[in-house]
Amino acid sequence: MTEPTAPPVPALPAMRRQALRHHLLTEIRRPSRRPRMRVLAPVAGVLTVAVAAGMIAQPWSPDSAPLIVPVEQGERLGASLLLNRMAAVATDKPGPPSGEGGYVYIRSRGAFAELGDGPARLRPVHEREIWIPRHERGDGLLRQPFFHAPIIGVIPQRETLTDVTPNAALVDLPEDPDALLAKLYRERQQRGRGNSRDGAAFTAIGDILRESLVPPATSAALYRAAAKIPGVEVVRGVADAAGRRGIAVAHTERSRRDEWIFDEQTFDYLGERSYLVADTDDGPAGTVLGTTAVLQRAVVSELGQRPAR
Repeated sequence: MTEPTAPPVPALPAMRRQALRHHLLTEIRRPSRRPRMRVLAPVAGVLTVAVAAGMIAQPWSPDSAPLIVPVEQGERLGASLLLNRMAAVATDKPGPPSGEGGYVYIRSRGAFAELGDGPARLRPVHEREIWIPRHERGDGLLRQPFFHAPIIGVIPQRETLTDVTPNAALVDLPEDPDALLAKLYRERQQRGRGNSRDGAAFTAIGDILRESLVPPATSAALYRAAAKIPGVEVVRGVADAAGRRGIAVAHTERSRRDEWIFDEQTFDYLGERSYLVADTDDGPAGTVLGTTAVLQRAVVSELGQRPAR
């Protein structure tokens, strides 16, 4: 089920620590409230974000209106059926290549909202590349643009990630969905704070799906475990940050819905979307808080090496 030579998983949940490390600079997970930063839009091209309900494309600017999507009714009865069907399909898919390649490479695209004084507004869509050690703990690499001044435009940044938990440890999980879900619940109790235990388990599974190379058996276990989380829903007709249409598995907590988006035919993971489902201080129902799209996953030999697109 797992990548070979996986080291023991440390007491602190490896999947959560890895997610926090990966998303430190993008604040992808539930950003804290703070005064809004006014980020200048680059002149190196107009950036757009594609969202559900007709591929709405909207250029970002500091004074743009909040991005709003329809809040569709979720289907709770169909969630377990869909996730178990996805698990069955996952077991028939080819696994990651063995042997060659010491790094997992993932290229994605995303946009995230500033939260603070007034309605949430998305920052510019940007592309992100990350290199994760595959078998042994060591350095990783993150590349993504930052936006500093319109005269300069998009400034690419390179950030070395030190002492990174390897991909093999992140996906070293029980095959039994009950045991896997129990593990996620225990890890939430160890942290003692944050989401409800069901919300924390949903978030932890999403962290693995987003930036890991997951073997088929592990994917199947994750889907079957997610099917057992109370409140999980199916939302149809959604789109990721690349505009690809799909079907979403969703969980709602504290007026916020988080969605994992999949291709409706192949069940390949496409990306994520988060938005408000009720009116709050951060905006009306439908206000988008984040949207992502995974564009490529691969195994490469060297840190910083890019696979063919």
